[in-house]
Amino acid sequence: MISKRHSGISDTAKPGRMSLAAKLVLALVVVLMANAKSFAQNTANNNVTISATVIQGLTLAVSGGPLNFGTVVAGTAPSAISAQSSSVLFTVTGNGGSSVTVTYSGVTLNGPGGSTLIFTPSVYGSSSSSGQASSTNVPSGANVTLNGSNFSAGNYYLWLGGNLGAIPSGQTPGAYTGTFTMTVNY
Repeated sequence: MISKRHSGISDTAKPGRMSLAAKLVLALVVVLMANAKSFAQNTANNNVTISATVIQGLTLAVSGGPLNFGTVVAGTAPSAISAQSSSVLFTVTGNGGSSVTVTYSGVTLNGPGGSTLIFTPSVYGSSSSSGQASSTNVPSGANVTLNGSNFSAGNYYLWLGGNLGAIPSGQTPGAYTGTFTMTVNY
């Protein structure tokens, strides 16, 4: 066994000197602090607020109808149905004060033996349900503004009319039907 005196390692420090154990503890503390400091420098974070504004979805209700031209005679041009006196009403409901795009197109009416007629729509609108007589033309692709204020329900009213044009004299007799589609979006 080697005595401490002969090994050259002493637990006691001479005045003004650190013991070996103290030096080891100090070195360990320096290494740990260096590692802690390097981790702090390699990590960063920040924050951002996430938000959304929810508005009422669009609905489109139809009342009245069908739009019926009645019995028409081949070789004549039946009278158009005025949108300003039509019984077919589309009610748009959505976020008050918002602009809405209205789109629609003509309709092919299918009849017996593959015969067809073309319906050309005429749409008039107003922000008041009682405004049919004073409503204005709403061409397909037009923007209209729902009544009411933001974040409350608003409406716009669209009346459907239109015409069949001249019916050819050789048009096949029978019933003709088709489906008109109105689309609205924000």
